[in-house]
Amino acid sequence: SQYVSRLADNLNAEIVMGSVQNLNEAVTWLGYTYLYVRMLQAPALYGVPSDYKETDPRLEQHRVNLIHTAALLLAKHQL
Repeated sequence: SQYVSRLADNLNAEIVMGSVQNLNEAVTWLGYTYLYVRMLQAPALYGVPSDYKETDPRLEQHRVNLIHTAALLLAKHQL
């Protein structure tokens, strides 16, 4: 998915608009995206562990990991 590769840019836009102000809000925001729908429909394509239905059915930890990675990239570039 191209969205994953542009997640940091999209997260930055949400931060600038003020709709995301912390990690929890960012994880919630990601849950409203089409990426989230696609991760549920085709988990293997998005690096979701095969046992996610038992361990993380709403992909919360996976979303936290994606947001954390995007936030680190923003911090690295001082955005």
